[in-house]
Amino acid sequence: MIGNRSELIKRFVLNAIADDFENLEQITKDVTNLSGKCGLTITSSEIVRGLGCLIETGLAKAYRLYASERPPDEISSLPPAKDIDHYYFGITEKGMSVQLSDYDGWPFDEQNVLRKGWAAPTT
Repeated sequence: MIGNRSELIKRFVLNAIADDFENLEQITKDVTNLSGKCGLTITSSEIVRGLGCLIETGLAKAYRLYASERPPDEISSLPPAKDIDHYYFGITEKGMSVQLSDYDGWPFDEQNVLRKGWAAPTT
């Protein structure tokens, strides 16, 4: 099995946070852009679920940033829905290792072009 939908979504989210800390709005834009390039529609709830799984498995972390010089607070779980817009998310070392590993379900080649014959996961 090449992969399933939830694994692909998690990979899209990891890709979105691999270079920098991002808020949910930016993650959603990045995931929507990637998924659109391969003909998928991914809902915001699927993105949040994927982000939560990444945090639970230690592949990503959530941070509350402040406008002052106060250092960010790291939390060990997905922030509450009512507060999630005040958090940024970053990839961990473990997450970067996964992101850089081969993944047969990744829809794009090295030039970021949809791979010939790629089929979206149905489950």
